[in-house]
Amino acid sequence: LRVWDVILFEGNRSMLLRTALALMELYGPELGNAMDAGDAIILLQSLLGSTFDSSNLVVTACISFMDVTEDTLRELRDKHRPDVITAVEERIKGEHLRKSSKGLANKLYSFKHEREPLTRELSVKPGATREKRLDKDSSDLMSPLKRDNPFNTEPINAEVDSLPDIQDQVIWLKAQLCSMLEDKRSATVRAEELETALMEMAQQDNRLELSAKIELMEQDLFELQQLLSDKKEQEKAMLEVLLKVEQDQKITEDARISAERDAAAQKYLKKYEEAMVSLAHMEKRVVMAETTLEATLQYNYGLVKAQATPAGNTTTKTRTGILSFGLGWRDKNKVSKHS
Repeated sequence: LRVWDVILFEGNRSMLLRTALALMELYGPELGNAMDAGDAIILLQSLLGSTFDSSNLVVTACISFMDVTEDTLRELRDKHRPDVITAVEERIKGEHLRKSSKGLANKLYSFKHEREPLTRELSVKPGATREKRLDKDSSDLMSPLKRDNPFNTEPINAEVDSLPDIQDQVIWLKAQLCSMLEDKRSATVRAEELETALMEMAQQDNRLELSAKIELMEQDLFELQQLLSDKKEQEKAMLEVLLKVEQDQKITEDARISAERDAAAQKYLKKYEEAMVSLAHMEKRVVMAETTLEATLQYNYGLVKAQATPAGNTTTKTRTGILSFGLGWRDKNKVSKHS
């Protein structure tokens, strides 16, 4: 009912087809993404329960599919209708044949189970050679997986010709057909079993391959662990060497500092000795200068005294040294030096 307004927009068959194409365009991708039929049904139910935009459907049907007209549909019908009818008829015939073949197989299977005692009697009548031949035929029929050896129909034809009556021949042929069908079923089951066994063998091969890969990976892991341990040992040795070098560098630095200190002390000692030597020279020069000055002053004092006093008036006075105040520092230095 929701698409009636779209279908009645023009009221012809082309608009109906346009509506179907528009619905497929709007909701087809979501249905295509569904995983299975259950998901598709749930999606359709949700689409039915949701709000419906008829205007969008009208626009999509009228604009996106303008090429779908009545004339185009008529041409396509005239072109493809005979092929479609032929395909439908062939499909119907195929379904009928499939149903009839299934019914015939079931009838033959039931007939074989009903007529089993009769076939046993017929198989006993011809004799021991016939039994051997039947055993050979049954062994050939029980190995249907041997495709290289073609099926030999001559023993069966001989058995059919040896039967006394046409009805017995038909019964025997039906029994043989039933046995062949059973052999086919057993061959199918055997093929499925072989396929299952092959899959198991493939899985086992995969397990062996995986186990080999695991062993290889374990070996690689062991080698990597060995390399890692070697790297750690090398790193430890390098750290020890670096620590030793650092200790040697520290010892060298301490020796350099002590050597610099000794050199500075030697330099200061040398300067001190030079200063003491120069001081001793200066003291000698000062002593010589004082001695010379004292002698000069005494000489001058004697001359002045001789000129100032007459010869008879000589007074005895205690002479005080003129430079007694100036030579005291020299005596102090000598005392301190001796001490």
